[in-house]
Amino acid sequence: MHFVYIDDSGDEKSRCYSALIFHESAWKTAQLQIKNHRRQLKASDAMFVTKELHATNFVAGRGKVGLRTVPKGRRCEIFRETLAVIASIPNAYLMNAISSKANERVIFERLINRINRAMSGWKSNAVIFHDQGKDYTHLIRRMCIYNPIISKYGAWPGGSPYKNIPTDRILEDIVYRDSKESSFIQMADFCAYALFRSEFPLPSKTKYGLDRAFELLHPLCVAAAYQGDPKKLGIIRFS
Repeated sequence: MHFVYIDDSGDEKSRCYSALIFHESAWKTAQLQIKNHRRQLKASDAMFVTKELHATNFVAGRGKVGLRTVPKGRRCEIFRETLAVIASIPNAYLMNAISSKANERVIFERLINRINRAMSGWKSNAVIFHDQGKDYTHLIRRMCIYNPIISKYGAWPGGSPYKNIPTDRILEDIVYRDSKESSFIQMADFCAYALFRSEFPLPSKTKYGLDRAFELLHPLCVAAAYQGDPKKLGIIRFS
């Protein structure tokens, strides 16, 4: 079984999703590595161990994250350090998707389909966790029964352009968690923000190297998720 943690980042025009995936055998190791990282940040920067880290606010310097001020430059260093910790977790994978904000529901559906396909190839099943605030329950329930997939060759055997391929590897409904209570959803948020800044650089963030921070996560990316990605990282794209 695999645990999948999904969060998104973006602005009024664009949306980026990241799905951080752990095999059940790696879950405790991942949890321990993240906890140790937070303890190290407490020792080095007096940061609160249980304070929620929301990427957009964190790198912007907003909010009190510890007993003393952590300047923006240092926060951006910590952001990259955190991505490096995520990249070091054994048996962890990352799937990503990008679309216009108007099509975020479409790209989310495509991301779920790629996760389902990966689970089938890995002979596993997935439980999906998502930040509160958006509700994809009806979408997931529909996809488990009726999920028409268009053939990339123009037609499936029999001549129909669509084939119903239910997402039979996704177990139960999405489990919605308050990101304040889930360090894994916070890490998925960091991944999504890194993807967002790599695709849509901003000068005020580029000067801190955030436009290249996503490179730290390249080893986790499932390239087979979308072969049409020009970056060869499997990033699912829909304008």
